[in-house]
Amino acid sequence: RDNRWVEDRTHESYAKTYSIVFPHDEPLSGRGARKSSLHELLLEQGCVHQTRHGFERPGWFVPGADTRIKEYDFFGAYEGTISGLDREVIPKHEEHQYNDLLEGELTFGWGKNVDLVRKEVEAVRNGAGVFDQSYFGKFFLEGPEAAEAADWVCTARMDESRKPGSVAYTALCNAKGGVMADLTVTKFSENSFYFVTGGTTPTHDLRWVQDQVEKKGFKASVRDVSDDYDLICLQGPASRKILSGITDVDLSDESFPFSTFQECKIAGHTLNLLRLTFVGELGYEIHVPRASAPEVYKAIMKVGKELASEKGFPFSPAGYRAIDSLSAEKNYRHWHADLSNEETPAMANIGFVTAQKLKTDKPFLGREALEVEKATGLKQKLVCLTLDDPNPENPLHGLETIFANDVCVGVIRSTAYGFSVNQQIAYGYVDAPEGKPMKPKAFNEWLATQKFTIGDRGNKRPATFRSKTIFDPTDIRRTGKYPEEIFTA
Repeated sequence: RDNRWVEDRTHESYAKTYSIVFPHDEPLSGRGARKSSLHELLLEQGCVHQTRHGFERPGWFVPGADTRIKEYDFFGAYEGTISGLDREVIPKHEEHQYNDLLEGELTFGWGKNVDLVRKEVEAVRNGAGVFDQSYFGKFFLEGPEAAEAADWVCTARMDESRKPGSVAYTALCNAKGGVMADLTVTKFSENSFYFVTGGTTPTHDLRWVQDQVEKKGFKASVRDVSDDYDLICLQGPASRKILSGITDVDLSDESFPFSTFQECKIAGHTLNLLRLTFVGELGYEIHVPRASAPEVYKAIMKVGKELASEKGFPFSPAGYRAIDSLSAEKNYRHWHADLSNEETPAMANIGFVTAQKLKTDKPFLGREALEVEKATGLKQKLVCLTLDDPNPENPLHGLETIFANDVCVGVIRSTAYGFSVNQQIAYGYVDAPEGKPMKPKAFNEWLATQKFTIGDRGNKRPATFRSKTIFDPTDIRRTGKYPEEIFTA
């Protein structure tokens, strides 16, 4: 246990008991407990870090700013020694630029840094952006019965039908069909599967898999490697061209298709390269040993800057505020926000993760409940709504009410502003009319007949139901195909 972390965070929590909780506020105490090996490099680029699960992750970038988080000063509330803590208190900071930048976000309106986030989104959509996603959880499921264990816990097929080298996006369901996690699994071999989980749920996801393996008695074990690897993510139409000059593998579609991985070298360092995206663009996840990550990051930034200068496309580091916007535009899920153990894959519009296996007689955790749901229909369904006002005075933040023809039918679960489409996006679950289950197609047809509004602080804001993905609905950009005006090679 880190006593210093407990002492400082406990004080700040108590001091802010009656403070207004703003959407983008961050604690000042207990910071720096867990960091990627890129932390100092990101600070040099003006990274404003957020803390999640004790890990420092990039929120957004303010070029030229001193964004280093200073030691917790107890808001200047004490002098001398703090009773019971056995240490001298430091004086209140006269200057703290990180805190000043946070102050600019303490609003229910648009924060002062929104234009910086917009630029990061534009770089990813029109050039390339580099993300540090090292706080993601990473663990191996290994052993002589690893394939059977993976096939039991995952909704996607992990048996002999899946070739080594492939990567699957999958759900992990409980016995009721609820989604305990959504993540990616890379099949290294029949005896080795690499799980990569969201950064806010690694302990939860690892323990869930571990428990299910033990309950079934599979001859397999779980090995946590979260702190052994950093994760650099390069996304955007120019990503393949940037990597091609510093890696030793062929990145063409034929040699390196989407949702596959290869071991390779970048800037002379051996690592695992996965062709995946969480923003809907051509992109790659670079899973690299911590000791090598800084040099790999510097090599990517150097080549990216040189190529961007030569070809005239935008290129920059980017943070999670940008990811929130980019992923919302692509109708991607965030477990704990618009997906939880109370919702099934079909309810969350990711029924494709179960479709293939349900066509077989393969047993997997949650199958019986999902078969019942498939036969009877859905009681709730996730919907995407956009505000009709193209320039809303205030953004949405979540937990607003959803009205269909003036009847309250649900609650907003997650929101983001889509900078690529210039629209406020919101996701929430809507109840089936009269509480009677409906098949997905019929549910969608009913939704299309409704007039939606979103209840926000006493106002009903007109909104439109979006039956298709808002940005790039054909999903062609993920394959590397772009309009001629966008640089790719």
